Amino acid sequence: MSTHSVNIIEISEVRPHANAERLDIVPVGGWQAVTKKGQFTPGDLAIYIQPDYTVPTARSEFAFLAKEGRERHRLKAVRLRGVLSYGLLIPVPADLSGRTVGDDVMTELGIERYEPPVIMAGADELPADQCPTTYASKFDVETLQNFPDIIAEGEPVIVTEKIHGANARYLFEDGTFFIGSRSRWLKPDVAHHWRRAVDADPRIEAWCRMHTGVVLYGEVYGAVQSLKYGLKPGHVSFCAFAASDKGEWLNTATLLDDASLPAAPVVYRGPYSADILHRAEDDSSISTAPAGHMREGLVIVPEVERRGDKIGRVALKHISNRYWEGAD
Repeated sequence: MSTHSVNIIEISEVRPHANAERLDIVPVGGWQAVTKKGQFTPGDLAIYIQPDYTVPTARSEFAFLAKEGRERHRLKAVRLRGVLSYGLLIPVPADLSGRTVGDDVMTELGIERYEPPVIMAGADELPADQCPTTYASKFDVETLQNFPDIIAEGEPVIVTEKIHGANARYLFEDGTFFIGSRSRWLKPDVAHHWRRAVDADPRIEAWCRMHTGVVLYGEVYGAVQSLKYGLKPGHVSFCAFAASDKGEWLNTATLLDDASLPAAPVVYRGPYSADILHRAEDDSSISTAPAGHMREGLVIVPEVERRGDKIGRVALKHISNRYWEGAD
């Protein structure tokens, strides 16, 4: 389960910027924004927009972000006098002055969740009457900064590298092998990224045939997004990170320990501590990645699968600062 919203908040704290007399630092949940000195004071209402949302530069609040030829701007992180500022914090516009704390104003401001561009033609989609009947939800993980207390200090966890690519789903049902993107089932005889990943690694289909009715989730990477992991132009690969059987998630440790399957690299396994988050800044552990190749981040799941009231399955991502600052 994943929720996307842009809410009105109340400023609770404003800190001085140690390296700039004309800037402040405003904590917002697990994030922080660098703002003009005196722009906000505790008790003020504001709107915080996290990284990986896009804003319409035609609106006056976002006009300063306009770039030639682009109608929308993707928010990420910028370093201002040595301090990272994530996303954007703005005063409540006059046309939203009647709204209150907690209100979602994403639609009113024309803000959208960033979706990485993946080339896929509509003709690649499998007709509805040919799709599998097995339940296979879209795969989403929430951001750790939004739910910092979901995983308790000391809880046994598995931390894997978050890979920058395109979500994939694979399934063997009733004698047929199905190939899917994050939200669509695709024709198996078209040379899209998801088909080419299967052709490059027969273990994907072999595993699905051994686990009939189980949906295998993972990431297709390489010639997909900006991080290439050392693969040759046009080449893709696949790493699994989850699987579900009739809506129930399989134990992550069992999946990742399965030597018959290409799986996401395990970065850490043990008791949870915020100290492990610095590993997001390390180089990628993907075998083909050259030295110096950044990690996109980490994915953290409990050693024992469980659900939370606020987010459903407990699985959280932590994006590296290297990626935020270098994102396209």
